[in-house]
Amino acid sequence: MKFFYGRGRRKQNHAGTTMVEMIVTFALLSLFMVAASRVISYTTSIYYQAKGSATGLEVSAMLSNKLIGMIEGAVNSPEIVQNAYPDSDSIRFTDATESVVTISSQYVTDAKGRQTGPYLTIHYDPAQKGAVNYEETDFRYDAKAYLGYVVTNLRFRDPGSEYPDNVVKMEMTLHSEKYGDYTSFYYIKAVKATQMQYH
Repeated sequence: MKFFYGRGRRKQNHAGTTMVEMIVTFALLSLFMVAASRVISYTTSIYYQAKGSATGLEVSAMLSNKLIGMIEGAVNSPEIVQNAYPDSDSIRFTDATESVVTISSQYVTDAKGRQTGPYLTIHYDPAQKGAVNYEETDFRYDAKAYLGYVVTNLRFRDPGSEYPDNVVKMEMTLHSEKYGDYTSFYYIKAVKATQMQYH
């Protein structure tokens, strides 16, 4: 005959979870999700700001390099008509080919009759230099070159008395529906001119 001593132990089952543990788990999970969504939102915002600045700078550099080179090469004193268009001044001068050039920002009518832009417009009057005849023409970059931007503000202003009379301050604002506005300023010296004429 065998004898058993001691009290029997019940085997405990820990396979389940209590309601309190579940509530705490979901509360912690929701806190982590809120924090993660804020980080993602903040990161996305920074990305779009950086992307917009980089794209705006690229388009601004393309346009300004063209304008700066032309205005610096003017062979007479450029004439500036302020508020020549709703969102743009105009600057007019004679270039090395003896053609009168007018620069402004204007809306463009496409092949389907729709207005797009405004885009930078460089108008060349007809000219003749020696035996070479230059026809009247408008120069514009293709809309795709603007990467979704348009020129919503183009101004030529007197930079102030601390600058020579043949220096002009150019302000250009580009606008994108995706990235917003990008504004840049340039100080341009017409080397062969004595002054800028403002009207």
